[in-house]
Amino acid sequence: MIRVHKAGSRWRIVLAGVLVCAGAAAYWSFHALRTPTPQLLRLADGTELFYLSNSKVEPAASYPRVREISVDGEVFIRATAGSQPLIVRSRLLHLTVVGESGLRVTARSNETGEEADVLYGRVEATKAYPSQQHDTDTLLAGEEVMVNETIDLQEKETTDVARLRAWSEALIASATRARESSRHD
Repeated sequence: MIRVHKAGSRWRIVLAGVLVCAGAAAYWSFHALRTPTPQLLRLADGTELFYLSNSKVEPAASYPRVREISVDGEVFIRATAGSQPLIVRSRLLHLTVVGESGLRVTARSNETGEEADVLYGRVEATKAYPSQQHDTDTLLAGEEVMVNETIDLQEKETTDVARLRAWSEALIASATRARESSRHD
């Protein structure tokens, strides 16, 4: 049995407990602020953008009259068919999305390479920077394009469709749940 001999000791123990609880709460709050949260942005034409909060997606100010978005980070795009193609711009890629399409864009401005993976639809990809080799690749379902500015390379490959589908479905579900729960708060 522990005996407290001084009245001040009891208050010190209580104060220490309060400080420990406050520190734990501050730690978890800070951690929660740093953890990216799933986001869903529905545009006026029905196009949907799914991404984490540490990514930046910006539709053109006159969207959908000008169907263009800028991306810095990682985003899954479910584009609707429109009277004009959807243009997706990043630091290194210029993507023209033709018709209804689903694609993942990984384009972080602090990295030397970027890529776009097509789950369904059609996407035309070119470099968005000056290059001696300015090719256009047409991507269909199951294809990807990778670009690296350091070595001035654009390469078309096949992508792992099952993995892309699983990733996109998980992101879509998370973003949709997050959006629904924020509506109920």
